[in-house]
Order: sequence, then C-alpha cells, then structure tokens
Amino acid sequence: MSEQRQSKEQYNTLLARIRATRPEAVTTTEDRLKLPEPKTMVSGKKTYWINFIEFPNILRRDPAEFLNYFRSQLAINASIENGRAIFMGRPDKHSFSALVSRYLKERVICPVCNSPDTHLEKVKQLLSIVCEACGARSAAK
Repeated sequence: MSEQRQSKEQYNTLLARIRATRPEAVTTTEDRLKLPEPKTMVSGKKTYWINFIEFPNILRRDPAEFLNYFRSQLAINASIENGRAIFMGRPDKHSFSALVSRYLKERVICPVCNSPDTHLEKVKQLLSIVCEACGARSAAK
C-alpha cells in the first residue's frame, strides 16, 4: 500500500510541475480558428461570396478545392474571380455558414486530437486528413 501511495504522490507532484509550467491560457480549437461570417450579396441570378478567399487562406486549403466542396454540396455552378466566389443561383447566407461548419468537421479538424493543424493528402482515389499535431491519418468524408 505504501508503494502505491508513494507513486500517487510522485504523480501528483509531477502533474503540479507540468501545470505550473504551461501557459496561462491554453487555446482551444475554437479560439484558434477565428473565421469571419460569410459576406454574400445577391445580384440577379448570381450570389457573390465577397470574403470567400479569406476562408481557404485561414484554413490553409487550396481555394479551388474549397470551392469544389461548396459547388458539390450546393449542386450549383460556381467560379472564383478577384478573390470572390460567384455562384449561379441564390443560396442564402445561412447555407454558407452551415457548409463552412461541416467543411471544418469533415476536412479540417483532426478527429483524433481536435487540432486544426492539418493538411489534405490524396493517395490514389482516397482523400486523407493528416494531422500535423498528433500525426494521425484519417479518411476525409
């Protein structure tokens, strides 16, 4: 019993030392990923996503791949012009917000450690999320 108590005391001592050396505010995924609200404008039959280019830049993704995700999810044609995305149709602003959240879950956030520090790799036909924090490799949806 005393051996068990001694190892528990050692553990608590080491744990207290680690907690004392870590930064005051440990950032979470939500704190690190500050994404703006999608700014959209409708003109005729087209919808312009004005701040489109900010999203793939913050997420460190290819703008064409990011646009392809939205194009396939909304099932409408789209293109990039001068940092804006132009959609041939009238999806509402809430559709973009919901799809950004879904994109984060499916293709950015590591399912193992919840880190946003990932990149996509395509091997043959399989798209994978590779985490730069923990090294996990997971299939992207």
